[in-house]
Amino acid sequence: MSTTTVRRLRFPMLIGGGIIAAGVLVYFANGHINSQKTQGAIGQRDVYRDGEVKAADVAATPGAAPVAMKAILESKEFQSLAKNPAFSSLMNNGAFLNLATNTNFVNLLSNSQFASLMRNSAFISLAQNNALSLAAATSQNSSQNSTASLTQNSQIQALANNSAFTSLLHNSNFTSLASNSAFNNLVASNALQSLMTNSAFTNLASQSSFQNAMLSGSVANLVLQAGEGSGGPATPHH
Repeated sequence: MSTTTVRRLRFPMLIGGGIIAAGVLVYFANGHINSQKTQGAIGQRDVYRDGEVKAADVAATPGAAPVAMKAILESKEFQSLAKNPAFSSLMNNGAFLNLATNTNFVNLLSNSQFASLMRNSAFISLAQNNALSLAAATSQNSSQNSTASLTQNSQIQALANNSAFTSLLHNSNFTSLASNSAFNNLVASNALQSLMTNSAFTNLASQSSFQNAMLSGSVANLVLQAGEGSGGPATPHH
């Protein structure tokens, strides 16, 4: 090959060799470098966040009231009763707080016959004399579904033709409580008598959220939280 020919082919050969070398470098770079190392910092952070659940994102707010309790406190019935002296007195009554976890008592508070009798002076008189158990026992020992034998007591006799009383005497919720002195005292109390004629209280007493609060022993907290909202907590009486 002549010197002239070598000089003519030298530059094309150099260019071709450079292209081949560049291709080899690209091949080895793609085959040996981890794809994650080619991502930017933002891309790596996105993948990490998607796979992690932080405790701060799911933790409940400390001191927050349960949803059910908050619903009661914000209900129109409770708002209407919050500043009612009779309601505060009843909710702070030790006998009421003890009976509040009794299913029979909770059911009785929403019983229309019981509410009706709480306006009857003869029925209240029976409670004042702790004689509700006498009425229940007399009815249970009667061989007929009538009140003809309820003449041993003047108050019982006065209620003989009262349909609400007759119905209540055959109500297991009432008969199970009739001999309970705490129950008799509550029936005789002005607070319960006043509230059983208050539609806000009877509506509240029929709501499952309030009933569950009573049965769980949380009803005392209602007055405490309401007291805090009005300037100071109430102090339960035992």
